[in-house]
Amino acid sequence: MSRFAKVTSWGASVVLGLSIALSAAPAQASTPDVVPQVTDASAAGPTVVAIGDSIMEGHGLAPDQAWPALLAQRYGWRLTNLASDGSGFATAGNNGDTFADQVAVALTLHPSIVIISGSSNDVDRTPSTLSADTEQTLQTLRAGLPDAQILVVSPVWSDTPEPDRLASIDVQTAGDAQGIGARVIDIGQPLSGRADLMLPDDVHPTAQGQQAIAQAVARALATRTAQSG
Repeated sequence: MSRFAKVTSWGASVVLGLSIALSAAPAQASTPDVVPQVTDASAAGPTVVAIGDSIMEGHGLAPDQAWPALLAQRYGWRLTNLASDGSGFATAGNNGDTFADQVAVALTLHPSIVIISGSSNDVDRTPSTLSADTEQTLQTLRAGLPDAQILVVSPVWSDTPEPDRLASIDVQTAGDAQGIGARVIDIGQPLSGRADLMLPDDVHPTAQGQQAIAQAVARALATRTAQSG
């Protein structure tokens, strides 16, 4: 199976169940199930929400091993991680949710910081569709949280060379992020060439791989802070 086939299997849209009333009323699509993972590293810390895919969720690991949770422990955040398997800006994940659905939940939590990342789950979407969905999702996020700090992290690939399509997604997402006044966090590809940091599926990082991502984000945050100071 090709590397893209593996990613597509995670990023494929979920077919939503339709319920048909006996009165022949129009079918209603089921509501996407956004399941939050909450990590209270500090009761006094800022409220942070993470929006993303299975890598951000920590697929195959304990919730506290995912890289947003590791950062929460480091910085004393009160974290709600809304990320889920297969989700993207334009791709519905295993729970039927896109990033727009996660944003809708995030707005109800009134966070002071939001972390959102592009995703390899969107590599098979047309550029026009992905561009429209990314722009709309980020604009909705900013409109609903005008005072929040929004951190847009570059998408993470595996240990193999990053495909050109994902690099294009990175550039596009960064442009849309700047358009809403978000802070772009470019972490490169911390898993590149590190097969030892990948689970057997060669798609998701191990606990050590999650630590590598968290360290890359922390370095990028520190660099930007130093430059702004």
